[in-house]
Amino acid sequence: MADDANATRAEELNDEPAESPLPLRTRAAQIELTSTLLSLDTLAERLSHLIDNESFCYLRRGELVFDPEVIAEKPRGLKQKRIYPPKIASWVEQRTGTSSFSRTMIYNYAAGKARNLRAPVALALAAFWRIDARLLDPSVPASQLEDLLDDPNELDDLNRRTYELMNKIGFTGVRPREVETLGQDDVVHRRAFLEILQAIDRSRSSDQPPSS
Repeated sequence: MADDANATRAEELNDEPAESPLPLRTRAAQIELTSTLLSLDTLAERLSHLIDNESFCYLRRGELVFDPEVIAEKPRGLKQKRIYPPKIASWVEQRTGTSSFSRTMIYNYAAGKARNLRAPVALALAAFWRIDARLLDPSVPASQLEDLLDDPNELDDLNRRTYELMNKIGFTGVRPREVETLGQDDVVHRRAFLEILQAIDRSRSSDQPPSS
């Protein structure tokens, strides 16, 4: 059975969305996107960037592919599919359980005709693009988002490996400084946690179909 964290039926784009159809990002790609969004001053600019540059999913054998390493390898049969604003708006409506976010509203926000996102909509859009919701509020000072730019290379070897595996498995909200709080003075517990993550990763890898 395919691991739900890595491959989901493409038909689920039309069902109640459990998670975003967009692929996971490497930490470097996440930092780069965060930096780009912080350099844009308005919600309209940030939404326009996300719509134009970050709204692509990848399909293989009728299933969504989430692993950025698989996508980078470009295996045979991998297809890129653009997700247009109406589909994004529908996903947000399903995610929030309301119809208050019409298909035209996302265009209005991207055009600067509407400026203030309701909290549930902002959270849903952030979940769709796999970003921190604070990035959809340009009034939040960049100084308050420095944690999003933490460099995992500053972690020690054990914490860095733990961080890499957590992101690979799908813990997309984890930040380097948070990994350091996972009992940094207890090496035994840190190694035990790493072994659990490695076991999950091995199990997930064994469930994936071989490349053709």
